[in-house]
Amino acid sequence: MAIDLTLSIAARALTVDQAALGVIGNNIANVNTPGYSRQVPVLSAASEQGGGTFHLDGGVLLQSVQQILDPFVAQRLLAATTDAAQKNAVATQLTALVAQLDDLGDSSLTTLLGNFFAAASAVANQPQDLAARQGLLGAANALANEFNRRSALLAQLQQHADDQIVGDATQANDDLAQIAQLNADIARETAQGGQANGLRDQRRQVLADLAQKIGITTQEDPTTGEVTVASTAGPVLVAGGTVVNGIATQPDPSNPKTLSGNTLHQVVLQTPSGALVDVPAVFASGEIGGLLAVRDGNLPTASQNLDTLASALATAVNAVQTQPGALDLNGQPTTGVPLFNGSSASTLAVAITDPSKIAAALSNQPGDNQNALALADLATTVQPALGSTFAGYAASEAARLGEDAQQAQGLATASQGVLQQVQNQRDALSGVNLNEELTSLLSFQHAFQASAQVISVVNSTLEELMQIVS
Repeated sequence: MAIDLTLSIAARALTVDQAALGVIGNNIANVNTPGYSRQVPVLSAASEQGGGTFHLDGGVLLQSVQQILDPFVAQRLLAATTDAAQKNAVATQLTALVAQLDDLGDSSLTTLLGNFFAAASAVANQPQDLAARQGLLGAANALANEFNRRSALLAQLQQHADDQIVGDATQANDDLAQIAQLNADIARETAQGGQANGLRDQRRQVLADLAQKIGITTQEDPTTGEVTVASTAGPVLVAGGTVVNGIATQPDPSNPKTLSGNTLHQVVLQTPSGALVDVPAVFASGEIGGLLAVRDGNLPTASQNLDTLASALATAVNAVQTQPGALDLNGQPTTGVPLFNGSSASTLAVAITDPSKIAAALSNQPGDNQNALALADLATTVQPALGSTFAGYAASEAARLGEDAQQAQGLATASQGVLQQVQNQRDALSGVNLNEELTSLLSFQHAFQASAQVISVVNSTLEELMQIVS
């Protein structure tokens, strides 16, 4: 009986060691697989075997194959992923804004404003010269066109951000469906006695992708292995194999932040019945939150400030052009002949095409340039609507945008550093370390060889017994 038990123990050990070698080989094979969590064989001693007064321990059992995880680190990783995605979205959008509104080149507002008032000074120097007057109209057109371009660009950037929001919301909703399906698959495999470790890794990858879009928390059921996913704002999104609240978008034509009539979208929760519920707090974080902040905050503010400058310019220039007593080159009053039309950056346009209609004089005296001088003096006049000169306001706005972009980039870099730190913590615990795996590999290899040797010895002993008996 003892020989039979010894043979059984050794055979079981061979099976367990072989399975353990498979687990370690799987770890090594997935050393570069994103999201893979290291697995370890969990062994235990088997119960005693034998009868009567003779007993032997039953050898070794493979209880399970366990993933090495820290739930606290996993939650921190989701939170850090959300924060980094939000700050990176803001930094990317503001950096693009500053790059598009480059205020250092020939098309900068400060340069074009300077050209316009320099052209006004040229008219003051030669009020009878049509070429100088034409130069003023050319500078006015270039300035108006730049205002138009910048306004259109801000609207375009807003529309692009809105498109990204719709895309992110669609992807987030797909992630919820995948998580629900993986929950169902994991629960089924767990009920059949499996660990579903591969499915769990897949689910963590999908959760990480979802966490980039919105802030989430998770709670795993220790019995079924299913996770409940909730927004950090409270509403449950996935419970077991069911999507409790999906994510959808709907057009929001009443959004007061829209630029140039763009139709923006609202991100909402969608119940199983199809009802749409507006819960803004759910979408205040993650990449969607960052995009919404820029779309409805930074871009409308920049557009409003651009409109303020355009309106102040048109008002001040037209006040000089149309003031009582102002005369054009032909001695005709210009009271009803403004230089600019429009009161915003998108609508600003030069109202006259005939250079002789520019009001340079306040009398019919030959060479009178009083009104042209008044127009040129606007360059250094502090405007009440701006609290600064035109060029000063344009420069301060450019500096504000640059500072916002630089600050956002700094926050994004810091947040990415925190994410990398948490990721390193996760990898140190759950990632595959080849040195550790090779050590375990040698250990189980030796154990396998030793068990095989036990079987060989038992076989030899049995042969000798048979020879004695025969």
